[in-house]
Amino acid sequence: MGVRAERILFMSPNWLGDAVMAMPAFSGLAAANPDAEVCVLARPGVAGLWRMNRRVSWVEELVPGNAGMVKAAGFIRRDRFYRAVIVPNSFRSALIAYLGRVPVRRGTAGQLRGLLINDAVRFSEEEKSAHQAVEYLAVAGCRGWDLSDTGFEPPVCRELSLFGIDGSAPCVCVVPGAARGESKRWPHFSEAAPAVLAARPECRFVVCGSAGERALCARVAAEIGHNAVDLSGRTSLEVFASVLAHSDVVVCNDSGGMHLASAAGTPVVAVFGLTDPGKTGPMGKRAVVVRPNVQGRAPSRRIAPDDPDAIAALASIKAETVAGEILKLLDGKA
Repeated sequence: MGVRAERILFMSPNWLGDAVMAMPAFSGLAAANPDAEVCVLARPGVAGLWRMNRRVSWVEELVPGNAGMVKAAGFIRRDRFYRAVIVPNSFRSALIAYLGRVPVRRGTAGQLRGLLINDAVRFSEEEKSAHQAVEYLAVAGCRGWDLSDTGFEPPVCRELSLFGIDGSAPCVCVVPGAARGESKRWPHFSEAAPAVLAARPECRFVVCGSAGERALCARVAAEIGHNAVDLSGRTSLEVFASVLAHSDVVVCNDSGGMHLASAAGTPVVAVFGLTDPGKTGPMGKRAVVVRPNVQGRAPSRRIAPDDPDAIAALASIKAETVAGEILKLLDGKA
């Protein structure tokens, strides 16, 4: 009988953008432990993301509630993981690893987790001010790993040709939504399209968003006109990832879609308001960040959904500016 490989548990963040930012940490962890099986424990909303990562051994879903916590702890005990890398900062995530009797439980010791974490991570001052993905690298024990190395491989879906993404014309994917509401949603996406079409009349626009963003996406697509198709609420995470990966440019807010497109290697124009791109900006090498000229207010990681200053700052970014960046990327000049 062969010797079973050692097993490591990687506990994923719950939000799509955070999960993407944790992928370089997973890559570094997998590279440092080539003979280990590395499993990802993830909420259902991001489990599909990790199934598109070529380095993941397998994915277990963490369902909400106490029943989900007990079930997860049971499978962890059964499969005998020797180490858990606990990326989320929640008490619950550390408790699951503790109840699962994982010998080495690595993560931050905040949120009253001191007794549950036995391999505590402390960030340097430089790491605290760096990109969020740098903190995740520290948690995984692979400081210095390449942030563009995500291991993410979106599928090629047969639906792409039905959406007009067939290589016959340039395709710009527009993602106008953002989970944090109006304070992170640039209002001028449809106004940027005419300037792009004036220079590239053959260009097609694909508007993507969640089921909850249908009204927003339908309005943007209608305002762009006959060159646009609205896919909001019609795609799974896998199809959404495929659309992003096979578009020529993605224009978006500071959102999970931004991180997903950047991880796929697609050129990205990301519109930021008062949030800090130095902390949560796109990690890809072909990304452009457009920001407002705001005096007297430093960027922040967290902005209230209805913050009037953030909404005004986003509105001040001109459509022509964003259109210019899209055209540069389409022409390969950025």
